[in-house]
Amino acid sequence: MKKRLPFKILIGSLFLILVFGSIYSCFKQRKDFGEFVFQEPTHDVNSTMDFNNLACLNESNKKIIDISTLIFNQNKKVPHLALVLKIKKNHENNNFLLRELTKRNMIVIPKPIYHLNLDKKALGNKDSTSYLVQILNQEIDIQLELLSTIKSTTFNPELKAFAEKTEKIVMQNSKDLKSNFKL
Repeated sequence: MKKRLPFKILIGSLFLILVFGSIYSCFKQRKDFGEFVFQEPTHDVNSTMDFNNLACLNESNKKIIDISTLIFNQNKKVPHLALVLKIKKNHENNNFLLRELTKRNMIVIPKPIYHLNLDKKALGNKDSTSYLVQILNQEIDIQLELLSTIKSTTFNPELKAFAEKTEKIVMQNSKDLKSNFKL
């Protein structure tokens, strides 16, 4: 029994040394952190951009692609088909470029959830193509406003160049659409 007593005393003293050592180190760290002054990071308001505009641009682009697909499937006039196909291809290309641009700049754009809000009665009429063209034209006008806003508010040179290039293409599509369908 005498041999076990020194072993128990040795274990107990090691335990006390560890407890007091850790308490001492905590007090020392608290002292070091007591001198720390928290500074809130400042953000340059001019350098930020509205990511909502990019999400809306993405949604508008998808709507234009879907509406032009509907017009393409309904219309039988060859000049109109070529124009609608050109608009669809341009916006598919714009969609691809936007995805690549946002990927390079680590910008996350959520997948659009939208409803075209088409009037089913108007789609059943013989004049449904003109109804769809009017909706397509409205969506192109919305996209032109979004591109103009992005172009004027962003400080990212790639995004600004994309907005300028795309705005020219979309503006030409709008002019062609208005002249061919007499809007």
